[in-house]
Amino acid sequence: MAIQTTKEKVPVIVLTTSYRLEGDMHVVPGGRILDEINRERGFIPLTNVTLFDPVSGQPVDTLDFIAINKALVLMIAPVDATGAKT
Repeated sequence: MAIQTTKEKVPVIVLTTSYRLEGDMHVVPGGRILDEINRERGFIPLTNVTLFDPVSGQPVDTLDFIAINKALVLMIAPVDATGAKT
C-alpha cells in the first residue's frame, strides 16, 4: 500500500536546455523547492505547465503534467502570487 503525502503547489519557472516552462512544483507543507530538487530521483514532476519557446517567448504547448529530466534543467525559480520572480 502506497503512502500518500499532502503537498503544496509552488508556482515555478524552469529553464531547460530546450524550453522555458511555467507550472506548479509540489512540495511538502513548509518544505523548500531545493528539497524536492535534491530528492533521489532523476525527474522533477510539474503540473499545470505552459511550455515557452526560449527564443520567441511564445507559448508552445500546455500540459497537465510533465516530468523533467534533472540533467536538462539549467535553473528553477519560484514565482510569487503576482507572477513576479521571487
